[in-house]
Amino acid sequence: MSTDSKNNYYEILEVPNTATQHEITVAYEKAKRTYSAQNAALYSVFTEAEASALRDLIEEAYSVLSNQNYRNIYEKRLLSKSYSASDLSLDAVKKASNELFNENSLLQTAPVDTSESEKPAYEKNQALETEIESCADWDGDFLKKVREYKQYSLELLHEKTKVNPWYLSALEKMEPENLPAPVFVRGYVTQFAKTLGLNEKQVAESYMKLYKSKLEQTKTK
Repeated sequence: MSTDSKNNYYEILEVPNTATQHEITVAYEKAKRTYSAQNAALYSVFTEAEASALRDLIEEAYSVLSNQNYRNIYEKRLLSKSYSASDLSLDAVKKASNELFNENSLLQTAPVDTSESEKPAYEKNQALETEIESCADWDGDFLKKVREYKQYSLELLHEKTKVNPWYLSALEKMEPENLPAPVFVRGYVTQFAKTLGLNEKQVAESYMKLYKSKLEQTKTK
């Protein structure tokens, strides 16, 4: 990959435009490892500034391709070949998505707060706070309960964690058939819990114990 492919997010992640969400996520994780700042071999090919720029492009590519609304807008612009390079950027795609959202706001039951800097406000329930504090078995249902209690929509959680909403929903439903390898699942649960202000290590360990048990049951069917 080179910085010359900055306008083609599929090339950046080295996937075809027919790639599934799972394939895009796997490619993203691979690219992050390949171009990690800890990869000493990287600097024999790129300067530190170039490597940093590539990492930024990888994050941009995943932000667009992991969001179905962004991806649809991006693909239409990419295929039409009538848009400039700036029109294919993450910011331009986000702007177009927001404009589309506003145009269809009457069809929305509640606006989504996509603020990157603030957490949504919620009214504390002491009984639920106590239940969260003492919880020893973190399954998908309880994660969903806490998410909704803390006023996080799946879309906002996606904005915060960069995990595809499809996977976030599958985590709550504990659906092995709709999730990638357990190592990725653990990472997603950790990000999920961290964003909600939970003890991510405790939550991830508890969730994965239950999830692996369900995964084994699925294999024996």
